[in-house]
Amino acid sequence: MADRDENSALIALAELRNLEADRVAAEEAKRRAKEDAERKAREDAERKAREEAERRAKEEADRIARELAEQEARDREERLRLQEAELRARAEQEARLREEQMRLDAQIKMTEKKARPLWLTVTPIVLGIGLIIGGYFAWTTIEERDQQASAERAAAAQRDAENKKALETLMAELNELKAEQERLEKERKELDSKLAEVQDETERQKLLAEKAALDAQLADNKAKQSKNKKKSNTGDSGSGEAPKKKPAIEVKKTDDPLDGL
Repeated sequence: MADRDENSALIALAELRNLEADRVAAEEAKRRAKEDAERKAREDAERKAREEAERRAKEEADRIARELAEQEARDREERLRLQEAELRARAEQEARLREEQMRLDAQIKMTEKKARPLWLTVTPIVLGIGLIIGGYFAWTTIEERDQQASAERAAAAQRDAENKKALETLMAELNELKAEQERLEKERKELDSKLAEVQDETERQKLLAEKAALDAQLADNKAKQSKNKKKSNTGDSGSGEAPKKKPAIEVKKTDDPLDGL
């Protein structure tokens, strides 16, 4: 009878131990499932943040490239406009010179035929000399305008090169920051995995300190990316709107053969 009671007690104790083991196993499985869910949620959040950063970086690069292309198109149109104005001014000046020369030739012939007084003969010659001098100064002005237009084209080309170099530098920095962020996030995931498995409290505190340092580096990296984006937003416009350029040639309509000389 005593042996039977002892066997029943042992069986009951074994069942209690099995129940306790099942309970512990269930709690452990629940804890691991919770940690897995938290890790998955954290990884999803990090992936979304990384994709958002990549999207914003791409949009920023596209915006800068688009503005550079628009600036190049405006500079090209301005150069063409200046060239057309110069050509028109030269054609008008040459036409005026030819017309005035023909008029002077006709006056000289009429003077010779009618044998007018000396002052009437000399006057057209003086006018012709004045016209030649005026044409020379007009041509000199055109040459100066040509040099000014060439300098402006060179300055525009230099601005384009500087803007392109700035864009390349910005994109290189953004790519470096992106690579650094991916490396830090990878290290952070490895630390999370180690923290989920570590048992020693000293080692756990050490890993937590490393994780805090990584979080600080990630925050600094994100701040640098934001700072670079602000630089690109404020640095494209330069010192403001470019001053309006004066027309390359200003042609005045006048009946004075010396054109005010």
